[in-house]
Amino acid sequence: MRIIVAIDSFKGSASSKELNEACREAILEVLPEAEVSLFPIADGGEGSLEALSQALSVEKISLPTRDLLGRPIQASYIIVERSAFIESASVVGLDFIEPSSETFNKASSFGLGELIRDAIEKGCRDIYLSLGGTGSSDGGFGLLESLGFDFDSLEFKSEIDWGQITITGLADVTNPYYGEKGFAKVFGPQKGGTAKQIEAKDEEACAFARRMKEERGIDLQEFTGSGAAGGLGAAILIMGGQLKPGFETIAEWIGLEKALENADLIFTGEGKLDAQSQGGKVPVAISQMGKRFSVPTIALCGSVEDNQSLEDHFLATFSIQRSFLSLEEALDKEVTLTNLKHTVRSIIKSRFQ
Repeated sequence: MRIIVAIDSFKGSASSKELNEACREAILEVLPEAEVSLFPIADGGEGSLEALSQALSVEKISLPTRDLLGRPIQASYIIVERSAFIESASVVGLDFIEPSSETFNKASSFGLGELIRDAIEKGCRDIYLSLGGTGSSDGGFGLLESLGFDFDSLEFKSEIDWGQITITGLADVTNPYYGEKGFAKVFGPQKGGTAKQIEAKDEEACAFARRMKEERGIDLQEFTGSGAAGGLGAAILIMGGQLKPGFETIAEWIGLEKALENADLIFTGEGKLDAQSQGGKVPVAISQMGKRFSVPTIALCGSVEDNQSLEDHFLATFSIQRSFLSLEEALDKEVTLTNLKHTVRSIIKSRFQ
């Protein structure tokens, strides 16, 4: 029996690699002859570099830059051949701050530019920027400024030849740049913005977008996902780049779809399976990929929302919790891995032995 295991991380508890290995261990305890292939996976947000690093031969680059509040940090990205992969959250992640009205105004994406510039100087011509988990809401202004964008002429004044660079933002968010579904109004509250600050930020984004359309012929509002990551999606578009679904890009690089062609079963999962999971998150995306090859998918999650349309994507969905636990207990890594192994053993014994 050929089984593919591709479980996304349970944030705050266990990594994709740890969950995959625990799942394989449980499968082989019951089906020692099974052929189990592990694919560390992510949806293009946090954990993307880890997934790629475990699946591919990469060069890790570390360099000094600044976080979203301008504090010195050491950040890393990876190079695969002549392609660079940069995780936005490693520089301007929401986890770097306690969101407040003060941080909402101060948070800048400037530090990301140092990594992009360094990758270009090292000869990379394809730059992938994962956009999940960011804490800035600056409309992408900081990133643009760091790369030499002049806000008077709306042109780049740096030595970078953007015509020779392909930059791709990895995001499953489809929000426009401004308006009721724009980055400020939708994501501003979770990043500490007050109602007044959010309204001002949205007006600023609207004014900038109108200038770009009138003076440069670039309609930021027209592009799906320009509001991703506090407006970083728009910055990428101004650089002549594109936005792509994160999961599909990561899956393509690690060869997941090819592996599914001859598989009999897929185990996937994430910390919480809910309505948002249908918006490009790993479990649903993998199940849809599996269906192309008639491979059934089982989802293993910390918690599962009662949602029929969600469950229709899978052969079965399971919460791995075995008893009532506090949140702190449920997030304990050893508890998570033990519960996952117990759940997998039970599934294999009852359905596939």
